[in-house]
Amino acid sequence: MCDTIVALGPSTRGGVTLFGKNSDREPDEVQNIIIVPRKQYRTGETVKCTYISIPQAAETARVLLSQPFWMFGAEMGANEYGVMIGNEAVFTREKPASSGLTGMDLLRLALERGRTAREAMDAIIRLLEEHGQGGNCGYRQKFLYMNSWLIADEREAYVLESVKSWWAWKKITDHWSTSNVLSLEKDFDAVSPGLIENAVRKGWCKSAADFNLRKCYSDPIITWGAAGKARQICSRDNLALKKGDLTTADFMAILRHHGGREDFLPHKHGGTVCMHAADKLIRRSQTVASLVGNIGSKGHYYYVTGASNPCLSPFYPVFAPGTISPAGYLEGGAEYSPEVYWWESEKIHRKALHHFPAARKAAQHKIQEYEQEMIQAIEEKRIPLNQAAIDNYFSRAGKIVTDLGAQLESLPKIKHNWLYRSYWQGYHKLNGTA
Repeated sequence: MCDTIVALGPSTRGGVTLFGKNSDREPDEVQNIIIVPRKQYRTGETVKCTYISIPQAAETARVLLSQPFWMFGAEMGANEYGVMIGNEAVFTREKPASSGLTGMDLLRLALERGRTAREAMDAIIRLLEEHGQGGNCGYRQKFLYMNSWLIADEREAYVLESVKSWWAWKKITDHWSTSNVLSLEKDFDAVSPGLIENAVRKGWCKSAADFNLRKCYSDPIITWGAAGKARQICSRDNLALKKGDLTTADFMAILRHHGGREDFLPHKHGGTVCMHAADKLIRRSQTVASLVGNIGSKGHYYYVTGASNPCLSPFYPVFAPGTISPAGYLEGGAEYSPEVYWWESEKIHRKALHHFPAARKAAQHKIQEYEQEMIQAIEEKRIPLNQAAIDNYFSRAGKIVTDLGAQLESLPKIKHNWLYRSYWQGYHKLNGTA
């Protein structure tokens, strides 16, 4: 489950494009923040994606990827030209294929091959039609689905939604969000041949004039279980609330949203933009990484948590021109390692679950103070955004998390039921944090 948001110039302060996404996946599924340099290839070379190989492009762009550790593709990312993409799982009456390009593969390939949002969208469409989509997208639990993508650059944005190799897209004029539901109805700008005809043939609508993408193709049961509608309403309400004056900080706040509940408790309250896992059936996903981008004529700025639960995790800057990953940042895998930022943050976050809402309140003040200073310094160009600055902010973000960990035992503790405790104890045994 995921939430992706975008706002273009008419909706933002300073006329920039703002982009954000929470990637919601299985709790132990490490999501690494990686930078892949620009590269050229020989004619005839192929690229091995998660399940299939396809012809490689002559040149691929430098890209920032927020990547589940076991796959080729990515949940969200950006490229050197200021294109940003986030994908969403969508659940349709048509069943996914057992193999093909995953939605995450298509996202990475589009970032590598597109210099504008339109070029990136066209790349997804072309690859979708040539190779199809499919394959298991779950980590420990099998999970197949169709995909939608929100694609933006500093001038324009598109929402692209797919069923098998069919697609429909809409150009965004102000702001938009997607949340594991087909967001297009009759309002698409273009649609692939076959999509409407298939719906009519199967009796999901009477005619082309009657066609509604969401109503015709949504799987009602799985879509309901994903709770995407409520999250989409929440994100869109928050975008509309500050339309014309939206900022980077606002996008970070939306990704931390708990449905407006000051008394939010992870074991009780689900279906929120900042998602917390609680069981293996309905609430089996949590936010494992978050990304926000500010793309404008004066600069492109990217911020990541590099960790789960943005309500407890500070953002730090990445992917400035000429920079690499922050000093001390290591990619993680299946097993817990105290040297890996994602894993060490996750260990603290899981302890914090026993101290909500006090833990969230304790973290919020320090995070807000740090991020306000960081955003102003970077976006108002008070400091050069070089490797030293990136290293410094990453170090400060880590200290906020470790300070929270040291403070937890002094905070009020809540008692969870046996099922919730057992759920998390099972993960501790699997990953070695027990």
